[in-house]
Amino acid sequence: MSIRSTLLVSTHNMDARPWSGVLWEWSDVVSRLEGARVLAPRDRLYRPGAGPLRLSLRDRLALKYRTFRQGYIPRMEPTVLDQDFDLTLYTCQFVYEIEELDQIRRWRERSGIAAIFLLESWSSTFERWKDKLRLLDRFDHVFVLNGSSMEALARYTSAPITQLSTATDTMLTAPFPHLPKRGIDVTVIGRRDGTVHERLLDLAAERDLVYVYDVWKGQEMRDGWAPVRRYNADLIRHSHCFLAWDPGDPSAVRELADGDRALSTRYFEGAAGGALVLGSAPDCPEYHDAFDWPDALIPLDRDIGEVLAELEDNPARVERIRRTNIAQSLRRHDWAHRWKRVLDTLGLAATPEHERRLQQLNEMAAHIERAEPVVRVRPTVLTSAG
Repeated sequence: MSIRSTLLVSTHNMDARPWSGVLWEWSDVVSRLEGARVLAPRDRLYRPGAGPLRLSLRDRLALKYRTFRQGYIPRMEPTVLDQDFDLTLYTCQFVYEIEELDQIRRWRERSGIAAIFLLESWSSTFERWKDKLRLLDRFDHVFVLNGSSMEALARYTSAPITQLSTATDTMLTAPFPHLPKRGIDVTVIGRRDGTVHERLLDLAAERDLVYVYDVWKGQEMRDGWAPVRRYNADLIRHSHCFLAWDPGDPSAVRELADGDRALSTRYFEGAAGGALVLGSAPDCPEYHDAFDWPDALIPLDRDIGEVLAELEDNPARVERIRRTNIAQSLRRHDWAHRWKRVLDTLGLAATPEHERRLQQLNEMAAHIERAEPVVRVRPTVLTSAG
């Protein structure tokens, strides 16, 4: 039984694009640790595949007003709370979603402590969204993924601000209890470097390299967020190498970054799955604190073919990297660790279920460190479904 009543409000059902899976997973894990209630209303002005003609005339006019006049029309389906909560956490991706929380009627009056976790906070956008940022004053604490934006953000709100990294459900992502055979050479999910991508396509032809990458653009979640997160975890667990790119790198086409440096979830996913993480890293304190072990990221500052060949010739190094990535992730980068940071910041204690998960994660890490090495076996056939 939970020692407090906790409400988690999330926007993951309002946006079917891939990044919302991170919000879903965060809410999913924390809800189990807290015995919390999760509210994730849908976008009342959008239904996947339905098109605008399925909306009422009133809603269609509202959608046009929001699009062409840049006026605020709430999109979150309204919900009326029927109880009080000791703790409320609102998690959203974008600044313009802050005011959507008002669709949860009387949320502030019904909440003892109220906090927000904002995943996209780019300094270059703050003046444009200054009216929405003032709404942060209603929270007791603001958590942001982008630590480099905190100084600028403090000019728009009086609420205390803390950097909070994302993570992954390591109990899902980590290969446990056995280290699997890895039949995929390189996997990249989402953001990619065009030059490296073209080189990998050449290597796939020249060396029979198995290279897995996105072939769709603008795809949306189809069968719920749980299958999406499980699919990504399965890919990474069976991949030798996983590519991750600095969100502020010009090759990532992140035009909003404009000098900000922030972490992305991909680093945590790749390491937890036991892949060798290749790419580029943001030069920010939270990255250096989170990935402070040797070879946590192997920089692609030269031809990726050379890097892959060197790794192939050094199985002892590969084995060390793989085990360390998994063990460090289990000990430090599960969503349970992030929730512990939230609770510590707010002066709250962990629940017994939370403490049990943290203990189990440490036991899993110890098992991985003791496991027998796995000999690499290359596949002879690659089957792909569209």
